[in-house]
Amino acid sequence: MLVAALGLTILGFAFLVAAVATGQIAWAWACIGVGALGLLLLVIDLIRGHGSKGDQGGTPSGEPEEAGARADG
Repeated sequence: MLVAALGLTILGFAFLVAAVATGQIAWAWACIGVGALGLLLLVIDLIRGHGSKGDQGGTPSGEPEEAGARADG
């Protein structure tokens, strides 16, 4: 999903360059449309990714994060 948003960003920039070079408003509207679609993809990815992260920040098998946290001795 992020790769698609990046591709749309590049396409939108190309439309922007075309709009400035030719002076036609249609290219500018295409740039706005592609940018809005890319923003929509980013929001969808944020919403879908937010719930699936869960509690993945812990260490595997319940080991302490620091080696000095264990009681040796």
